[in-house]
Amino acid sequence: MITMLIDHIGAVFYQDQEILRIIGRIAFPIYAFSTYLGYKYTRNIKRYTYRLLLLAIISQLPFMLAFQHYNLNVIWTLLASLLVLQLLDKTQNGVWKVLIVVTSGILMELSTMDYGIYGLLLVLIFRYTEGFVMIGAHLLLNIADMVVSQLQIWSTVATAYIAFSVHKGASFRSTVPRWLWVSFYPLHLAILAAIRIMQQNGTLGIFGL
Repeated sequence: MITMLIDHIGAVFYQDQEILRIIGRIAFPIYAFSTYLGYKYTRNIKRYTYRLLLLAIISQLPFMLAFQHYNLNVIWTLLASLLVLQLLDKTQNGVWKVLIVVTSGILMELSTMDYGIYGLLLVLIFRYTEGFVMIGAHLLLNIADMVVSQLQIWSTVATAYIAFSVHKGASFRSTVPRWLWVSFYPLHLAILAAIRIMQQNGTLGIFGL
């Protein structure tokens, strides 16, 4: 959550400060891995799916206002990836599995989901690989994505930490209260959006900012 906040502050207010975006690359792999863990361990997959859907809907307006574009926020990407995981586990045919991934990735790109097919492939990497293979797969994915974003290469650091933690048998039980984990994404976007709007309207000048 902290690295995501730093990343979004940089994206909204300090676009010339590349270090903020580099720090922010740590966030998405953790959320992608958390989505896989949620799928693996949830007691009620329908409730988990609907919770992501509701969070994606709630976050969309703050997301658009903060970043001033009409793309779909990253929760839609995690939701789509969760649905793909469910479909893949219900499908035995290898050809159909490939078609599901390719079709879903194309739809995610066409619908302008944040991270798009990159996000889906990263979730699948966490689902089907481990150890050095996990790190290498993510590194290759980042190299392939460098045409879009060279900064993304730094996200491999987070995956290396995840792979090391899995190797050490980490439980990955969050000590963060669920309400904070769930509400942080739309809440911090709403605050950033409000500050940006006040800046544009000159309202912050009243407070000397």
